[in-house]
Amino acid sequence: MKVIIFLISFISFLGIKNGELATAGGEVKCEEIAQNKLLQMMEKEKGKVVVVDYRTPEDYYNKGHISDAILFSPKDKDFLQQRLDYLALQWKRNSKTAVIVDNDGREANIFCRNMKMSMKYEHIYSLKDGMRLWTLPLEKGKMPVPGTKEKIKEKGGKGK
Repeated sequence: MKVIIFLISFISFLGIKNGELATAGGEVKCEEIAQNKLLQMMEKEKGKVVVVDYRTPEDYYNKGHISDAILFSPKDKDFLQQRLDYLALQWKRNSKTAVIVDNDGREANIFCRNMKMSMKYEHIYSLKDGMRLWTLPLEKGKMPVPGTKEKIKEKGGKGK
């Protein structure tokens, strides 16, 4: 709860103008991409696109997720920033593109702008309208472990 209050205060401190974060050097924008654009990027840039699912574990496991999406749960506030900083630096060094997805696109856009502002990470986008308009099949009950190809089943805990 303290982290949420801090984030709200931080965003308010920066000022929000027309839905964009305003900083001393200008506005930080996050480009929203549609499902078809994400699919094109994933096909064209195989292995260079990271899908970050910014929803609760319940949504990720039970409602389903895009294949190989990495879960960054807003519920993991204590661990989230440290993990995020590390992975963002790895993605930046390896010229990877990150696409943030959530339920409706709003939190993903804020998350994306914060990444651009705090990490100066340019190759990051948010999925327009989020998972609510996703029309392709989803995986359920398993999560890729960052940095490996191995997947873990939700209840069994054993690799595939």
